[in-house]
Amino acid sequence: MNISDSTLNFNISTNNSAGIKVSSPNVTEGGTVTANAQISIAKEGQIFNGKIIDITNNKVSIMLDNNKTLYAQMTDAVNMNIGDSLTFLIKENNGTNVLIKPYGDGTQNMKDSAIFKILDANGISPTEKNYQIAEGLMNNNMPVDKASMQRIMQQSYKFSEASIDTLINLNKHGIPVNEANISQFESYMSNTHQLSQDISNLSDSIINYNKEAIGNIINQMGITNESASAQLLELNSNLLSSFSDTFDMANISINDIIDGLNLNEDDNLSSNINANTDIASMINQENLTSELSAKIESLVGKTNLNPAELESLVEELKNSGINEQVINTIVDKSETPLQLLNNIKEVLNHSNELNINSENISDLLTSDSYNSILSEAVKDKFSLNPKDMENPKELDDLYKSMYDKTNKLMEAFSSSTNSGAGENMSQTAKSMQQRIDFMQNLNNMFAYAQIPVKMDSNQMNSDLYVYMNKRNMKSTKEEVSALLHLDMDHLGATDVHVSLHGTNVHTRFYVEDEISAKIVDEHMTMLEKAIAENGFNLTNEVITREPALATGPNMAVKEMLGDDLEKSVKRYSFDVRM
Repeated sequence: MNISDSTLNFNISTNNSAGIKVSSPNVTEGGTVTANAQISIAKEGQIFNGKIIDITNNKVSIMLDNNKTLYAQMTDAVNMNIGDSLTFLIKENNGTNVLIKPYGDGTQNMKDSAIFKILDANGISPTEKNYQIAEGLMNNNMPVDKASMQRIMQQSYKFSEASIDTLINLNKHGIPVNEANISQFESYMSNTHQLSQDISNLSDSIINYNKEAIGNIINQMGITNESASAQLLELNSNLLSSFSDTFDMANISINDIIDGLNLNEDDNLSSNINANTDIASMINQENLTSELSAKIESLVGKTNLNPAELESLVEELKNSGINEQVINTIVDKSETPLQLLNNIKEVLNHSNELNINSENISDLLTSDSYNSILSEAVKDKFSLNPKDMENPKELDDLYKSMYDKTNKLMEAFSSSTNSGAGENMSQTAKSMQQRIDFMQNLNNMFAYAQIPVKMDSNQMNSDLYVYMNKRNMKSTKEEVSALLHLDMDHLGATDVHVSLHGTNVHTRFYVEDEISAKIVDEHMTMLEKAIAENGFNLTNEVITREPALATGPNMAVKEMLGDDLEKSVKRYSFDVRM
């Protein structure tokens, strides 16, 4: 571009959109051409320093670092003073007009100067991204040298969607920089990291896949085809075996069931001699129905399954042609939701011997009641019951079980990833594994665990943060602090901060509203009693969280992954906001 042929318009905007129009009133004036030429060839995103040396009416003079001067004309009111040193960003350069704006604010002037010196010393161009990298390294007390800068620069080009802050934090804490860890870190910072949500997503994807796969088999082969029935039973068996442990396997004997039905036929034959057949059959049916109702009630107590869903499933079994006496045995012999489904599978696999119409199998396996129980079975396998939480080994076993079962799921249905539902199921299972891997990375720095909990028929998620830096952990600690984050159906998001000093325990409950605060306060005596029984003294507070702090970044994670992680555990005292 030839400066003598056109006028450079530098529109310098502040946060309130005020502007300055900068032109070259005399291109032959000493130094002016050099200054304007320097800016006119600058690339978008580049940063430079300038000092306000004169303001007369609506005209302003800006001296650059090379002692060359730009002359500006204010088109709007701009809050600047003579002597101000500002950093400017080349926002746009179209070859004719250059749009620049102040970068940062007055409080950053000293930092800006230091950063520019560092960039210059390392021979790194002062672009906006390089400035952000240097600033981020400084803010995290990390070396701002050429090697560190280039490492973050390379990663930012490779993972262009990742924020500079995310890349720096992963490097700072020795967490491998890859797409999975970037995604996991950013989900933690945005409070979308809950394992319970992964479990729910996995459950939904399994149901969708199950229905899609069954539909494909029926569409291709026909509902009356014996090979189709065999494929349906194989699909169901593979799906259940992916999640089943030894105690979930079927524990009914088909031979005993068949023998029991034969004996029942003999009994009916005898009753025809001694009594009216209709009356005897009615009495037998009433006894079975009463017995089955009792068995259903018992199973609900053992599994926390929804009674309505379980009763609906029983009706579907009846509609499929399964004898009520057989249904009674299935329910009676089931101890877990998954064992219930495996017992049903065992009966379906012997449909010929039990005179079950194979055409009804697809209706049963795609019914809402069957899939509701399947969904609950999946959630049950990936959650802890509160009574099992006393032993920390239970949580380790749960994570191992999650990893193992998602592996089995992906292996069993790897050939199905060409379908939409199959691909979604595989991706959801992989996401859960990545979540567990990232938790392990976090656990290398401080004690942390997510605990998916099954209470009654509801599932909730909890995060447990223990504020001890494992890298600098001493043999003894005067004080240990922990934060338990709960997502409750009725209380909402609840944070429980606990600090232990000797035998003194102090708790702070952060709740969403006054109603939740009242509920917690009314039941605090139960906690005091439990704490006292274990030899500790309790003091407590219940605090209503400000609405503005109820959402937004995960401040607990942000605080622990920040500079203060290297400091004493006492730093976390304790106004923890999530």
